Amino acid sequence: MARTEQQCDTGYFSKKIHEQSYFGQRSVTKKNMLIIAARIGPASAPIMEAMLSKGVNTAARLERTTRPFALIASPARKFVQSTSGELSVAAIECDRWSESSRGDRLHKMILVVRGQIDVEGEAGGWLVVPNHMIFIPADRAFNLRTSDGMRAHVAFLAPDDHPWHHHGCWVTQANPLVHELLTLMLSLSDRAPDTAMTLRQLFRTLSHLCQEWFSNPKMLWLPVARSDEMRALIGYISTHLSDVTVASACAACHLAPRTMQRLSQEEFSFGLKSLIIEVRMMRAMELLAQDNMPIEAVAQSVGYASVSSFTTAFTNRAGHSPGEYRQRNRTALQSCGI
Repeated sequence: MARTEQQCDTGYFSKKIHEQSYFGQRSVTKKNMLIIAARIGPASAPIMEAMLSKGVNTAARLERTTRPFALIASPARKFVQSTSGELSVAAIECDRWSESSRGDRLHKMILVVRGQIDVEGEAGGWLVVPNHMIFIPADRAFNLRTSDGMRAHVAFLAPDDHPWHHHGCWVTQANPLVHELLTLMLSLSDRAPDTAMTLRQLFRTLSHLCQEWFSNPKMLWLPVARSDEMRALIGYISTHLSDVTVASACAACHLAPRTMQRLSQEEFSFGLKSLIIEVRMMRAMELLAQDNMPIEAVAQSVGYASVSSFTTAFTNRAGHSPGEYRQRNRTALQSCGI
């Protein structure tokens, strides 16, 4: 039967993809999207691949992990300081935006209020979910992509205001103070130049607070897979997150456990079991931040048979329980009226 024009648009494909269980029976990786495309019709494959390339979620982050970093085309930018190069703060809203930079003069602190952001560099990439913020150092090359309906507050900070900075990007969960501080700075910036002195002091304060806020262990990050073996491993974890084990991953990649363990440690700085947990925690944080799925369902979707085992694993990784993590997000977002 011939396909209709409706079946050739992205809305139709989005519906078909949505019908697949996310990270359960089938995940939305490049391979599976193209399989779906093949079933619908060959003309759909370029559309499907384009949709994945713009995706901002755990599945898309895993797929990008299997590709070497390269700057994407960026004819225009939103996440950049003003042409004057002055310190500034901005509220940015956009749908499926993408841009890149070879390195900017100022640091950036991006607080995601709604939607999600994917930031990648040469070593790996970050998924920034609601009520989390990312620090991007000056002179750091990166690609940045946003989801639909993304809203973020961005502060552009002077490297000279505080000698501390990360040598790479870093993500942390936001607190009510950062929401209140950025909301105040946005309000004051609307009344410049009368508020210039106050704003300048707030920028210095924000730069100093970053050292404390971004002192947490690395989270919501995955390194780049550099070998074919580790790319195959990432692909297998992506499509089997709800039931993957060390043994099943080794069998699927046709490698001995000792070899897989060595390669995983060399390329990812994670043991194989730790890598699986890291991917599960990324997906769990993504679901918990969306705030519309029961914790029991989150646990099952990322491969835990019980809430208690999930809670133990999540607490060990994040420092607090899934319920506490979700409540922190709610409290911080409510502080700014979200």
